[in-house]
Amino acid sequence: MILNLKLNNLLLFTFLFSGMFFGFSQNYQILYKVNFRPIKEKSDYKTEYMRLEILSKSKSIFYNFINEKDSINTLKGDQTPYLRFTIIQEDKKYNYYGNFNNLYFVFNEPLKVDWNISNKISDFSGYKVQEAKIELDGRKWIALFAPEIPITNGLYKFSGLPGLILKIYSEDGDYSFEMIEITKVTSKSFINSFQTSKFIQLKKKKIETYISTFLKDPATQNIKLVNSYGDEFDYNFSGKKDNSYKDMNNYIIEILGKYNNPIDKKIYLLIF
Repeated sequence: MILNLKLNNLLLFTFLFSGMFFGFSQNYQILYKVNFRPIKEKSDYKTEYMRLEILSKSKSIFYNFINEKDSINTLKGDQTPYLRFTIIQEDKKYNYYGNFNNLYFVFNEPLKVDWNISNKISDFSGYKVQEAKIELDGRKWIALFAPEIPITNGLYKFSGLPGLILKIYSEDGDYSFEMIEITKVTSKSFINSFQTSKFIQLKKKKIETYISTFLKDPATQNIKLVNSYGDEFDYNFSGKKDNSYKDMNNYIIEILGKYNNPIDKKIYLLIF
């Protein structure tokens, strides 16, 4: 039996009662509403939607839902996504796929699962949930998970809880993920169209160094910016710190100012 409840008068929250079997013979898609503060000096928040697909008992993919054209886009409007990354969890590890200045990179690390689980039980949208805490990517997180939904793969890099995470938020208030829908997969999985071959395997430390070097003096680098419509802009450093160099530095600083509070504090994005 499926019960639909209105959320913010916009979206429907689909519940699967605990009597229904959450098996892995059929996969699940879980949609999250993400509220976050892109600029740490401001109190303005932005909303995006991300989807978690459970592909098997040990494998999942998490991605920005704007990648797909669906009727829900009419609720989101025309927007440039900030959370442009894809994460695949498998066998207690995750692969993070990202892009910075046309560097399409992927790095992998073990999943962090050292949760501090509380015995405190509360209700969240009709489910009994427990609270758990963890530190990840320079932030402290609080999760509400439902033991009655035996899905241990989580959104983003979160994993290992004995139940699906329905909500998770950072203690600093900068990021919040809230599940608004869970359904069985009825369409082609996003992973079938995701082109992993264009990403270069690198160590996370090397990516952090690359980004850090770029941020110190952006206009001394060759720069390629691509917006969400596919429009491209190329800049090549002439070797001289002339007006073109100064203009580009100012432009990049302005772009970086649109999103200077990434969820992983060392993995920045260029939002053009």
